Amino acid sequence: MDVLHEMDAQPPLARGVDAMRALNSINDRLARSLLALHCDCGTGTGTCDGGSSGDLVARRLTWGCETIELIADHFGIDYPVARRKIG
Repeated sequence: MDVLHEMDAQPPLARGVDAMRALNSINDRLARSLLALHCDCGTGTGTCDGGSSGDLVARRLTWGCETIELIADHFGIDYPVARRKIG
């Protein structure tokens, strides 16, 4: 019996947009300021990218940088991952 693993049909960009919407719902003033400083991280032009090409937003599998990841973790926001279908 063959087992086929298929990734969720929702494209990575849509999952990233959903994750950013959750971050945008944070009302803490310090968190908002830090998120504003790091909003371009992971695109290649962000504060933490250091001139590297970085991850393209459409292919991102996690937050753009460690700072955003820490803020998201603090507020209980997970970066959505693709669900697998077994069939």
